[in-house]
Amino acid sequence: MIPRPLQLMKREWSHTKTGFSLIEVVLSTAVFILIVTAIAGAYLYGEQATMLSGSRQRAVMLAEEGVEAVRNIRDPLFTNLVDGTYGLIMSGNQYNLSGASDSDGFFTRSINIATVDSKRKDITSTVTWQQNPQRSGSISITSRLTNWIASGATALKSMVIYGDGTTVPKFRTYDGTANTFSAATATATSSSGSTFILRTSPNNYEALAGFVTAAGVLNVMCYDGTAWSQEWSVTVGGTGSSRRFNISYETNSGDAIVLYGTNAATTNELAYRVKPGGSGCGAANWGAAINLNPARTSGVVQWVKMAWDRRSSSNLVTAIWADSNSDLSAMVWDGTTWSNEPSTVTEASLEVVAAAQDVEDFDVEYESISGDVMVAWANSAGSGTVNGVRYRTCTGGIAACTWGATTTPPTFTDDATNLDLAANPNTDEMVFASIGNAASTLSLGYWSGSAWTDTNNVDTSCSAPLAGTRLVSAGWLVSGTTTRSVITYHDSGATNIGWYVGNAGVFTVQTDFVVSPVFVSPQKYYQIEMNPLSKDQLMFCLSGTNLYCKRLVMTAVPGFTWTNADGSAALATTMPQAINSPFSFAFVRN
Repeated sequence: MIPRPLQLMKREWSHTKTGFSLIEVVLSTAVFILIVTAIAGAYLYGEQATMLSGSRQRAVMLAEEGVEAVRNIRDPLFTNLVDGTYGLIMSGNQYNLSGASDSDGFFTRSINIATVDSKRKDITSTVTWQQNPQRSGSISITSRLTNWIASGATALKSMVIYGDGTTVPKFRTYDGTANTFSAATATATSSSGSTFILRTSPNNYEALAGFVTAAGVLNVMCYDGTAWSQEWSVTVGGTGSSRRFNISYETNSGDAIVLYGTNAATTNELAYRVKPGGSGCGAANWGAAINLNPARTSGVVQWVKMAWDRRSSSNLVTAIWADSNSDLSAMVWDGTTWSNEPSTVTEASLEVVAAAQDVEDFDVEYESISGDVMVAWANSAGSGTVNGVRYRTCTGGIAACTWGATTTPPTFTDDATNLDLAANPNTDEMVFASIGNAASTLSLGYWSGSAWTDTNNVDTSCSAPLAGTRLVSAGWLVSGTTTRSVITYHDSGATNIGWYVGNAGVFTVQTDFVVSPVFVSPQKYYQIEMNPLSKDQLMFCLSGTNLYCKRLVMTAVPGFTWTNADGSAALATTMPQAINSPFSFAFVRN
């Protein structure tokens, strides 16, 4: 018989002998190590991917900066560009070519200059970097620069073109140094224009203008710095109550493209013609008209808008258009063909004032760094208490970008009968402004590059938009490290400039600029154009019975100064119509 204490010890031992064996401990430890290793590896991979993405974005910015620096070196004298490979240095607030490369941290940049012909040079800006001992990176951007101040030529100037009630449209050049406009001068045609678009080439000595007559004929003209020439004409329909065409230049090549409505429904509602960037003015330099048959357009095209990708290596252009059924669609130009129309309807019920499509209530812009596309418009469901704003993006920065779903931005509570969208020239930010005719209120929005921050009803007593009006316009100013958005709008009964300044998503009302002379009623069409060569400046023009242009300059403080660039006198007093851009202003781009 076992003594009782030993029986107890035996029972206790039998209850505890179920603990972990050595093999179980080893296996558990191994599994734990594998899990920790996987988590650590995923973390390190994510960190490395983030670093690689950030490095590439920084390299792109340095490469683009290289091209812009060489452009500035070219501006005073074309012979500054000598063939070879160089670095860049800053001396006396001016870029200069020096050595074979320059560096910024672990990035190395080299600039190659190669002659194309006596008036053109190819510039290749290459940035390389070593991310770690196993990974290296390289990116190159190429652009073609022209001797735009060629021997015997007059420097191309910024300008405004407009109709003045006569049979020949007029233009005035703008001298940014003196802040003055020249006297009115006749263009090339003997037709009276109702609605205008003016564009300047990014790298050639040239400007293109298009206008539609009251009989619905589109005339395209070209300016070589000395004289205008009539290029071609085509019937687009309408009477000037809408704008059925638009003009754009490819940023890198300088090729020009004109996209226009054919005044036809169901099939081939659009057509286009292209002029190579290496050719000058002249009807013989244009390609033949090519029809375009968008799948999601069946009515007669009433409005066409285009935006170009600002990236120096890109030839992308995005077009959007509205037809007589109040449908909205889009396509992307890749430098050769139009493609990538969204596979789903963008909008089938655009906002109207009285009839389809009697108002320009949509816009398109490119993000300046990513090359993503933003389209914004007004849906007919909007009212004084219902958000009518919609937007859609195309991401990827390529012609085959990915179209996102139609989306309603947050917090707006009104319609958007008149609207404008403007992209920051240095970042992926955008600013949006709209006035609805249901409650006559001004709403403002800020796009960070990934999301909207919106502020509705910042002014509840604006003038009500009518058919063909645009009573709001937006832009950006950049001075040093200071960036601000600017919105001008038609405050009810105002005879001066009503405006807001935006710092990211915070908008602040400004004291009206008292213009000279005061604006006379009616005010019908607003346009802001940003100066791409002096980003601290923009031009604001408006038309009604008269045409006025005022300049705004921002300092790095920031401080803002408006001036009467028109010389305190109307640039025209007999506009052909008050609505639908009876004028167009454009800054020189190179």
